[in-house]
Formats: sequence, C-alpha cells, structure tokens
Amino acid sequence: MREISATATGVAEAPIDKVFSQLRDVEQYPQWYPVGAKSVDVLERDVDGLALSVDAVLAAVAGPLRKNFDVRLAVETTAPTRVALVRIADDRGDHESLTISWTLRELGPQQTELTVEMVAHLDVPPFLPVGQVAQEAAGGFLAAAIAHAA
Repeated sequence: MREISATATGVAEAPIDKVFSQLRDVEQYPQWYPVGAKSVDVLERDVDGLALSVDAVLAAVAGPLRKNFDVRLAVETTAPTRVALVRIADDRGDHESLTISWTLRELGPQQTELTVEMVAHLDVPPFLPVGQVAQEAAGGFLAAAIAHAA
C-alpha cells in the first residue's frame, strides 16, 4: 500500500459562495474538467437535490501514463469553506482510500483562495510515478476550477 498526497493552491476571481456552489455541484465536474472527471452519476441526493454519493470515473494523467478509475464517492461539505469527495470502500473489503478535498478562504468580496488536496492509500506497483500523477491531478483540478469560476 502506497501513500500518495498532493496539494495545489490558487486564487479564483469570484465570491466564495459562487466557488463553493460550483465545487459542491459534483455532477458538473465533467463539464468543467473533462480531462480529470470523465463521468459522475448520482446515487443519492439530499433534501435539496444535491449529491450525497456518486459513482465517478476519474482519470489519472502524468506524462505517458493514462488510466481511468471507477470510484464510488461520498460528498461531504461544510458551507462555504469545504467540499470533500471521499472514496467509499467496495464489497471486497479493500483498504484503499482516496480523498479529494477543497478548502476555500475568502480573500475579498470577489476573490477566493482554493486549496485542493489529494490523499490516497493505494495498492499500486512500486514503479508507477504516483507522486507525479497526484500532483498533476491536483494542479489540473485547481486550474479547471479557477477557470470555471471566472
């Protein structure tokens, strides 16, 4: 089992509530980040109709490495400062984990600092450049979110 982590931080020229709403609406991730979020299908919704759990296809891209991963995720939020996508273990009793979390900080009425953090424990071969993959994924998610917020 390998531990993988990466963090990326940037600033969006948008109010924190708008950025939070965008990140909370996980169904739209494939619209604004199609390279990393291939599909998102909602399994369960809250009383407001927002996703609580989803099946997603996420892509790992680093140099020549290109791989899609099917993953079931719980959506956890603390408005308006945090959105986290947390892997739900499957029936096989595996011990892999994945969390993609967004932390938001208001810098002003039209500026929001975003930090995306990816943390995983995955059963992957030792020769794979997983650190590079995680950093490129975090940076890709961040750049796409900032571009979409503007």
